[in-house]
Amino acid sequence: MEVYHLSHIDLDGYGCQMVSNEFYKSAFKDCGLHYFNANYGREVGERLEQIYKRIKAQNIGSKAHILVSDLNLTLEECEKLAQVVLELNLSGFSVTFELLDHHKSGQECAQKYVWYVLDTKRCATKIVYDTLLERYGICDSIKAWLEPMVEMINSIDLWLEDTTFFEFGKVAMRLIVEAKELNRFMFDDEDREYKLALLRESVQFLSKSNGHILLDNAVLEMKKRFLKGSLLSDTLDNLISKYQSELLAQKAESCSVCWGKYRGFLSYSIGNISVLANLFLKNNPQFDFFVDVSARGNVSLRANNACDVSLLAKECFNGGGHPNASGGKIEGFKESFVYADIKASVQGLLETLD
Repeated sequence: MEVYHLSHIDLDGYGCQMVSNEFYKSAFKDCGLHYFNANYGREVGERLEQIYKRIKAQNIGSKAHILVSDLNLTLEECEKLAQVVLELNLSGFSVTFELLDHHKSGQECAQKYVWYVLDTKRCATKIVYDTLLERYGICDSIKAWLEPMVEMINSIDLWLEDTTFFEFGKVAMRLIVEAKELNRFMFDDEDREYKLALLRESVQFLSKSNGHILLDNAVLEMKKRFLKGSLLSDTLDNLISKYQSELLAQKAESCSVCWGKYRGFLSYSIGNISVLANLFLKNNPQFDFFVDVSARGNVSLRANNACDVSLLAKECFNGGGHPNASGGKIEGFKESFVYADIKASVQGLLETLD
């Protein structure tokens, strides 16, 4: 069975995925786990579309389960989900689905659909945990650390100030909110892995006296360790740039764009690319320029003496600047949450104006 789990982008949302990962790995030997995250708004629908496409790409007869957590869908999104699953099953697939949430704003949908589970008295992580525990069970060694983590997330998400883990939850909540070292649009899987790794490592402090203070003090070291460094090995900024540069190099082919005879690397919504772009171009001389596009269509361009990006900025993005550092803007830019859409749009613009 293939599991497709869509969840929110806060502590509760990632907590749901931490929980489902443990249960599905324990319950199924050959289970494929596919994770997606979304903020509210149009991104939810686009992530669901990604899931539908992934399932359709599987062999007819394949089994799949769609789990949505910590997100309340609109009536239109619910109708689309139910319709797509029906069509998939009629065409030979075996697809099940459910939504586990705690936001009162989903009450209308919950009253209409039996698969829409709504409980405002538990956070989504706890709902997912209780549901999967009853369905599959789990070994005591995992339950010993996972259940307290679930209670911690429940205490902070529902703001239960008198509970044991509330202060710890405040630190854990900030841990996720401020874990922005990896851009989730360029490094979707890696960003999620990073946040879940930080959550799992925080377990060691949960049962200790003043554990919230110990966790607060340990965050920087935890981040540096994940980014292949240590507390005294280098600055966080340098470790981030090195780590991201290595990840970008792995995407060399899929992220290439061309402007005339010049080859560029396109990133989306990374921002503040000066250090990263220069390091990447130095380590990957097959690229002549680096271009980053923001969600609002702002363009940042960097080069390493192989291409005059001020000319590129002027001709293609109504901007300008220096030969190795320039910027501009794409007028009428249409935001997307799927990188492939951004690349097609930018490449089309470069081909039109080169």
